[in-house]
Amino acid sequence: MSDLSKLVFIDSDEHEWLDTLDNYEKEIVIELLEASSSYQEAASIWLEASTDTTSPFGTDNVGGQKKYFNRLQDHVRKLLCGDAAYENERKEVTELVKRNVPKESVISTISALIGAKIGLAATFLAPAIVIIFMIISKVSLNVWCEMKTFQDVN
Repeated sequence: MSDLSKLVFIDSDEHEWLDTLDNYEKEIVIELLEASSSYQEAASIWLEASTDTTSPFGTDNVGGQKKYFNRLQDHVRKLLCGDAAYENERKEVTELVKRNVPKESVISTISALIGAKIGLAATFLAPAIVIIFMIISKVSLNVWCEMKTFQDVN
């Protein structure tokens, strides 16, 4: 388990994460959450709404749908839960959290770090990462890291 699991930062109220987004993104994400059956579905809709340039990231087609959200969630899991592939990035995020930087900075940093690894713009990833943090806030980071498959939790 990573050092991040020891920090209460992740356990914030799920709606605090929405405040890390720009107003226009926040409004869209709220609409997606209200119109969707799950947080995962809302994040998937966001990611697949403009995926023309993201095909290398989500090339697997399962049941006719690319799995952008599952892949992104896997990268966030690697970062937050202790995967060696994200060791340096995790240290960077842990230091930000320990310094009590605003959540907006943490989301921006995580979006940029993961975006650099997978070749996508941080601004594109940020709303979906916020939704993932909303999911984590419902179950706790430790429980989320232990999930073998990511089920709907809303």
